[in-house]
Amino acid sequence: MAIIISKMKVLIIKPSSLGDVVHALRVVAFIKEELKAVKIHWVIRQGLEGIIDASGVVDKSFLFHRGKGLRAFMKLGISLRKESYDMVLDMQGLLRSAFLAKLARGRSCFGRPDGREFSTFFYKTTNYPKPPPSHAIDRLCSFLEIFNLCPDKGLNLPFKASKLDGAWKANFTSNNNKILLFPESRRDEKCWPFFKELSQMIMEKKIGDVIVSGTKKDNSYPHAIDLRGSIPLSSIPALISEASVVVSNDSAPLHIASAMGNPVIGIFGPTDPIDYGPFPANKNKGEFISSSASSISGVSVNEVFEKILLILQSITH
Repeated sequence: MAIIISKMKVLIIKPSSLGDVVHALRVVAFIKEELKAVKIHWVIRQGLEGIIDASGVVDKSFLFHRGKGLRAFMKLGISLRKESYDMVLDMQGLLRSAFLAKLARGRSCFGRPDGREFSTFFYKTTNYPKPPPSHAIDRLCSFLEIFNLCPDKGLNLPFKASKLDGAWKANFTSNNNKILLFPESRRDEKCWPFFKELSQMIMEKKIGDVIVSGTKKDNSYPHAIDLRGSIPLSSIPALISEASVVVSNDSAPLHIASAMGNPVIGIFGPTDPIDYGPFPANKNKGEFISSSASSISGVSVNEVFEKILLILQSITH
């Protein structure tokens, strides 16, 4: 599978979901760091392009408009074909992404060995080591073999330098710890129901400022710095960089914080943190709490609070 690497133009097809895009960005960032002449283009779902822009990894992006029909899909394929790619990598592994990779007509085309919907018929598959890796990022590292690269287990993604809008920071207490909460997830069963109680405990114990971010604005956090609905996706990394510790469900902010090397606690219920938790698992940097019950509500407020205290203590010593 190994090929001779020179100056190349590479297309990544990974439209969604946001957390999975962050995983892929970590692998692609390593490729670009090691092979500086490589140009990276990316197909991203409309609405998620902010994270591509913030990464500093991608030279050009193309929007995938989901639900716009065959005409829009074919138009995208024609646009990609005009770029004359040396290599196309389907990191999504679905029929539509594999077909789009075929439409792009790169000189070579590789994709995931675990591709679904018969997608593996459209490309050469990468090779997983045996036994197959567990974590989602480890599985994507199989693409590094194509470039004769050995994976760096850190695979950090600092995101390009950006500052948080001063208006958003107006209520921050400069000397206080900043505990940043992300209480949302696309799937209800992945949403820990006790973020409000956690925020109240943090305030009562006076261990730092509580900052809440997300998209669903309501009045449930009157005592916190509530930035929900205010921070664009492209600025989420800048917000995370301000935090002493991030607490998140199994959702994109967890993976962004992990990629940045920011102290983060992931709360897990129906999904396995071994597969989708902070990467790499590193005490006081990337930790998780997983429910022993079938529901994420099995994780207690005290468990999460104690974990926050341990991380804050490690920072100050």
